[in-house]
Amino acid sequence: MSSSGLGPLVRLWGLRTEQLPAPTASADDLAPLLTAILQEAVPFIDSAAPKDSSTATDHPKLWKHKGTHSHADSAAKVEVLERVVPAADLARAAAGSESKSKPKPKAAGGAGGAGGAETWCCRRSVHAGRAERGTASWPEFDRCFRLHHAESEHAFTPACLAARTALRWDCGGVEAREGGLAWTDFGLVVEEMRHRIGKPVLKDRTFPVLQMTCRATTGREFVVVSIPVPDFARSEASTLAAEKGAQVATYVSVERIRKLDGDGEGDGDGGSIEWLMATASDAGGVLPAWVQNLAAPGVIWKDVPLFLGWIAKERQGGGGGAKDGGAVNGGEAAVSAGTDGDVAT
Repeated sequence: MSSSGLGPLVRLWGLRTEQLPAPTASADDLAPLLTAILQEAVPFIDSAAPKDSSTATDHPKLWKHKGTHSHADSAAKVEVLERVVPAADLARAAAGSESKSKPKPKAAGGAGGAGGAETWCCRRSVHAGRAERGTASWPEFDRCFRLHHAESEHAFTPACLAARTALRWDCGGVEAREGGLAWTDFGLVVEEMRHRIGKPVLKDRTFPVLQMTCRATTGREFVVVSIPVPDFARSEASTLAAEKGAQVATYVSVERIRKLDGDGEGDGDGGSIEWLMATASDAGGVLPAWVQNLAAPGVIWKDVPLFLGWIAKERQGGGGGAKDGGAVNGGEAAVSAGTDGDVAT
């Protein structure tokens, strides 16, 4: 990684299809990539909500507070933050890569925003770890976001029209260390998702991402990292991105869900759960990046009540019901729509 602490992998410019692991790659082959992604993602998301509050003042204030939101479906309030990664830092991150095959930053004024910067938006919420209305238990968070991330997002996000796993690798046995923790149970897939933006006037957007999941061996924390693969339509494994007339868009995200210190021992209910997710995105089309970035803080927080409202219905055997409407419209990909998922041409 560069002197700024940033690396070339967890970036909005993403990976090219040719940079993906071979379909037959073994766990040993995958280990360096999985470790590199983890070593970029964990420090980055930790900068938004440091675990060790005693050291938080030792570093520059990278994230700016953009507001706090409430919703009837969430007992917890949702804090929104923003961070702009300057183009110069991105250039150093790319130049610092030892491999010439690493992707390079987009030109100035590209997806990241004016001057080639990346604008990240982050939400943070803390929930009582219980399977009851307005919150969710640790097993529910783990099942929906680590084990079945794409399926869950498709179920609870009204604007998500389709989701499929295009590629999957066997990561069995891979372990790594980062942030003072040992990490295991790695997963690596390519997911394709299609989001409604505003038909019939505006085209749907398709988001292909390389998605890595893993959990700490303590059983108290897991992360989900999504890296765009903008040219995935070229792959024989693509269906949604390869559809005729598909508008491919991009997002990169890091999600961390953890039990707070001293809370919620074991896998049962109880204690407090921190849900943290940061993303940068580009809907493509003609909508300027600065407009998307301006609107993103008003969108990102909506994932929280969407999920909690859906999971409450799931417990009652109601099938969630998010596809039939709902008060909000979110999802990492929806942030790139610019507002409530109904702009971006």
